[in-house]
Amino acid sequence: MACLAGKENTASRTVIFTIVPTAIFLALVILILTIFCFRKPKQEVKNFDEISITKCWEFKFATIKLATNDFSDDNKLGQGGFGAVYKGILADGQAIAVKRLSSNSGQGEVEFKNEVRLLAKLAHRNLVRLLGFCLEGTEKLLIYEFVPNSSLDQYIHGNTEFHIIL
Repeated sequence: MACLAGKENTASRTVIFTIVPTAIFLALVILILTIFCFRKPKQEVKNFDEISITKCWEFKFATIKLATNDFSDDNKLGQGGFGAVYKGILADGQAIAVKRLSSNSGQGEVEFKNEVRLLAKLAHRNLVRLLGFCLEGTEKLLIYEFVPNSSLDQYIHGNTEFHIIL
């Protein structure tokens, strides 16, 4: 009897040490496959043309040229290292601010497209919204919503008082 009990004990140990690790291994494999097979893929913009459809509009250069009165000095809001900013009025009456990148800004088409992609993804109540872009020939334009002078500060801080620092 003692010999028979020893054989049963050895057999059950062999079954436990083979089946349990195999079952655990298979469960882990199934879990890993489930995670990778059924996870939601990231939604990325595959090409530059999708930006104009999903996030902002692509404007024709002629439309912006007309809106800014041919980029007249009367509509110039400022000048920076990368170009000038102009105020414009679209045909529907919407006021816009147009950043016209200078040709000597050093920004190529690839950098411009990356900037548009980034700006199109940014959305915050304290940031001026990018409405669109124009990329025709050598012209690179960024079209923003127009915020009148000092109104952005009032919008962010919710007051109309002027603070004088002495």
